[in-house]
Amino acid sequence: MIEPPVAVVEWIGDADSGVVRLLDQTLLPGEISFCECGTVEDVHDAIRRLVVRGAPAIGVAAAYGMVIALRE
Repeated sequence: MIEPPVAVVEWIGDADSGVVRLLDQTLLPGEISFCECGTVEDVHDAIRRLVVRGAPAIGVAAAYGMVIALRE
């Protein structure tokens, strides 16, 4: 059975109260789990702990972190 693709980084919700949802890559390949980041500190911690990996995904996560920073 072919599984649908999983988003590595995505925005969940609206601009005022949404969160960044990251595929927790520290658990791959054994488990698929997500980390939801609602603050700049959450995004920073996820990048630091390598929850999200690879330059493009880190860049997108950081950009979403900027969106969160602007609303704070």
